Amino acid sequence: MDDKSRNLAADNSRDCRSFAVEAFVGHRASGWPFARFDISSRELRVRLSFPWFTTRSQQAAAIRAVVVARRFGNRWRFRFDDEGGSLRDVHFYPIYRRQQIIDELHRCGYHVVADTAHRCPVPFDLSHCHLT
Repeated sequence: MDDKSRNLAADNSRDCRSFAVEAFVGHRASGWPFARFDISSRELRVRLSFPWFTTRSQQAAAIRAVVVARRFGNRWRFRFDDEGGSLRDVHFYPIYRRQQIIDELHRCGYHVVADTAHRCPVPFDLSHCHLT
């Protein structure tokens, strides 16, 4: 098997964590248990399995920030600011473990910021999320 076809999780399981999410790639959407968000120090990947079987990823060097915004109630949206814009139409909502996702992004060296442009209609405080 060549390097390009290797599975990221199988390649280095200590460096990769996968989280169940509700994900959107363009006009395609998938929820738990069929959508995953993979974090490693080398790349970020969003996977939609059944029925779409779509994967979108970006190398760590091209990720400027992961932008987190609180939507309605306790629903949080994660989206990406990357140099090439290849993840512009990708976003996801964690099913659970929002803070663990943020902590893992920090551990792998990604910059996580609060989205101030898309305000939730209900005031909220992001200080407990350790975004910076």
